[in-house]
Amino acid sequence: MQVWAVTFDVSHVADLEDVYQRGLGILDPDSQHRLGRFYHRVDGFRGLIGKLLPRLLLRERGIAVSSMTFGLTQTGKPYVTTPGLNPSIGYNITHDSGMIAMAYASGDDLYPDPPAYRIGVDVMKLQLPKRDTFHGFVNTVGDQLTDLEREILISNAQPILELEALRRFYLIWTLKEAYTKALGLGLGFDFKRIEYDVPRDVVKIDGMVPRGWKFARFELQNECGGEQTETYVGVAAQYLGDEVQPQGECVVEHRLAGPWLKVFDAAQFIEKAILELK
Repeated sequence: MQVWAVTFDVSHVADLEDVYQRGLGILDPDSQHRLGRFYHRVDGFRGLIGKLLPRLLLRERGIAVSSMTFGLTQTGKPYVTTPGLNPSIGYNITHDSGMIAMAYASGDDLYPDPPAYRIGVDVMKLQLPKRDTFHGFVNTVGDQLTDLEREILISNAQPILELEALRRFYLIWTLKEAYTKALGLGLGFDFKRIEYDVPRDVVKIDGMVPRGWKFARFELQNECGGEQTETYVGVAAQYLGDEVQPQGECVVEHRLAGPWLKVFDAAQFIEKAILELK
C-alpha cells in the first residue's frame, strides 16, 4: 500500500485557473461535464486532481490512456475496470481543504476481492470549525466515539494541550473513515464500533483485534501564501486477508514522506499529468 498526496493553497486557487483548464482538457467529456457542475472552482480543482491521480498511476503502469476505464460500486466507491489489467490495482481517493490523497495497492500487495478492493484513506486539516470550542466540537460527534476515545480527548485527570487533542481527534476520525471506506460502505456504519487508542496506536473493532487489517497514519504540512502552514493528518487502511494475523494487538504504523508517501505540488502534478496523459 502506498499514498500519493497533492497539495495547493485554497486561498490562491484562482491563480491556478490556466493549469486547471488545461488539465480539464485531457479528461473524457463525461468527466469534464461532472467537474463542470461544481459551483466553486476550488471543488472542481480538487475533483480534477482526484480524477487525474488514478489515471497517472495507470499510465505509470504502462496502460494506454485510451484503455483506461472506471466504474462505481452500488455505494459509489470508484474502481478500475480497464480490461486485462495485470496486476490488478485497488485505490481510494480523499480530500480536505488543500489536500487530495490517493491510497493504492496492486499485485501481491492486494487481497483478491474485486471489483473495488478493500483499501481506504482519509485526510483532514487540523482546525476547529468556526465559532466552536474543542469541547463543543467533540460533543457534536460524541455518539460516534467510544468511552476510551472521549477519555483520551477530554480528560480531567490528565489534561492535554488543545492542539494535541485536536490531532488525536482527527486521527481517530480519519481512521474510522478510512476503515469504512475500505469496506466500501455508504452511510450508516456505526463509528462507535471502531476504537482507536491514539496514545498507544492500537485499533479494535467491535472490542476485538481486527483480523487481516493494516493501518498506517501520516502527517503532512502544506505551505501556503503569507508564510502560513497547514497541518493535515491522515490514515490509510487495507485488508490483507484473515490469514494475516496481527502479533498481539493491531498497531497503527506511523509513516513518513518518502517511497511510501509521495507528496506533489498541485500545479506541478497537473503539468505532469498533461504531459503524460495526452
